[in-house]
Amino acid sequence: MMWWHKLMRRLGRSPLYGQEYRVVTSLYSKDGRRAADVCLFSNGETYLDEKEWVTGTTFKNRHSGRMVGPFSSPLDAEKFIVATSWFSGRDE
Repeated sequence: MMWWHKLMRRLGRSPLYGQEYRVVTSLYSKDGRRAADVCLFSNGETYLDEKEWVTGTTFKNRHSGRMVGPFSSPLDAEKFIVATSWFSGRDE
């Protein structure tokens, strides 16, 4: 089975590829233009999936499908995202 992991690393895939996760919470900025899903993976790591509003109810992933993290807990991820200038809209 170790050969499979070595092959997957060579392909340049994310270490999260194939891992199951659940969305612990979804956070929205006060103006509703930014969103972040706090994702808890089966390996115990927590990541953020950041999105920006496009139109209507459509949000576009901020980092081309890559998640931000890892964080030590969902609470740490929440504290991080609400403190960023991007999420509060101060970097426009």
